Parts: sequence; C-alpha cells; structure tokens
Amino acid sequence: MPPILDISDLADRTRAAQATAEGAALFYAFGNFCALAARPDLESMRAMNALKGRPRDQVGSVTTTPERATRVFDWDAVRLPWSALVGVMSDLQALGPIGFRGPAAAHIPAHLTVDGTVQLITPGDVCPSNALIGEVLDLIGEPILYITSANANKDQTHYAIAEIRKEFGHRDDVVFIGHRNERANRRRYPHHRPCSTSIVGFDRGELVLERHGSLDAELIRRVAVKHGLELTVAAPERLPVRRYRRPLKLSVVGHAAAR
Repeated sequence: MPPILDISDLADRTRAAQATAEGAALFYAFGNFCALAARPDLESMRAMNALKGRPRDQVGSVTTTPERATRVFDWDAVRLPWSALVGVMSDLQALGPIGFRGPAAAHIPAHLTVDGTVQLITPGDVCPSNALIGEVLDLIGEPILYITSANANKDQTHYAIAEIRKEFGHRDDVVFIGHRNERANRRRYPHHRPCSTSIVGFDRGELVLERHGSLDAELIRRVAVKHGLELTVAAPERLPVRRYRRPLKLSVVGHAAAR
C-alpha cells in the first residue's frame, strides 16, 4: 500500500502536491477530519465520482487557500451587506472547517456550480493543508481545486487517514497525507465535530444554514448576530460522526517508513 505522508513535513507536502498536480486523488488531513481533492477539470471530477461510487456527473464543491477564497464568489450578485458577510465568513474560518454557498464567480467551471452558485469548503485559516493546496494550485496554475468528502458514496466522511487507506489504498492513482497525531490535531478544534462541514448559504439574500455539520448551528448564529445578520436554520438535524470498530492508532508514517 502507498505510504501515508506527513502533512507537517515540507518534502512530503511537495511530494503530495506533485502527485495531485499530475492527476492523483488527494486524500488529506482537512481541519479535524479528512477530505478528497483533485484537479478542477471535468474529467477529474468524473474520475473522483467513479472512485467514490457516485453518479458520473454529480457536482462537486471547490476549495482553495484563504487568500484566494473571496475570489470564488461573484460579489456583485450578493444581496447582503458585504462588510457584514465578510465579517461572518472571516470569523467562521478562524474557528476551523466551514462551507459557504454563494453566487459563482465567472471563472468557476460550470460542472462545479448549481444554478449559478458554488460551494466553497475550507479547513479554516490555521490548517496546514492550506500550504499543501497552495502548492498544488501553483503547480497547475488554477485558482481552485475540486473537493468532496473522503468516503465511499453515502457513507459518513472519514477522520482517520489510515482508515481511508484501507478503503482506497489498493489503487495506484491516489496519495495519502495526514497528521502524525490525529487526536492532538482534533483537540485544536474544540467547537467542531470530526465530520463534514456545516454549510452556510448566502445566495438568496439571507444567511441560511443549509447543512448542519461539524460546527454547531447556535455558534454560527451567534457569529452572524455579532455582525448584524440573522441565520435561518434550514437543516436542524446535525450530521453524525463516523464510528470505527476499534480504537484508532497513530497513523501517519511519513518519509521514514516510506523508505
């Protein structure tokens, strides 16, 4: 099976970035859980859908680095006060993983949009995966990557990179990179469950909680109110956290074990 690379190691991040730029599926540590990213072209999206057992043309989300994030959206089509909305987004990203849906900027490919909107999934400002994604984007000359949950179709997303490798490690077109101590990393996100992100939409002239995931709805509401906005909760039921059959062991091996 392929090695699990160490996301805190510069050489390992470069190794993972180069593989992703060449077309590999990137299973990687994302905030306090794991995600799957790939190049943003149509064929890559279709390949990832096939990998997960999804319908071939199921639309995916996008991810990017914090400094590129605002360029994902068409701000001229936003019907909320920009300063308040940016304040909410900034505060939520400072906490950790979060998703946003808004009007898509013109450069976002049609296969990554739904009815003119795009869904941005971010691990938060302090996640080391931002450096990894930035390196991939520099290599391929794109502003975004395709992103989806790290799981087979309809399963809860993984938060343990070793468990992902058990599921997808038989393939030669994948790369795995995670934390040496996943438990310690999850403790950095006390407000988040290790599951798919909560998603806040702002494409209809109001803030709407479209998916109640890792970040609690009440905390998101408090952040919105702080900036003078209200939050409509359209998804009150919170996503479950994946359960594993036995206690997880430290899983990342990095270069030393790869040799």
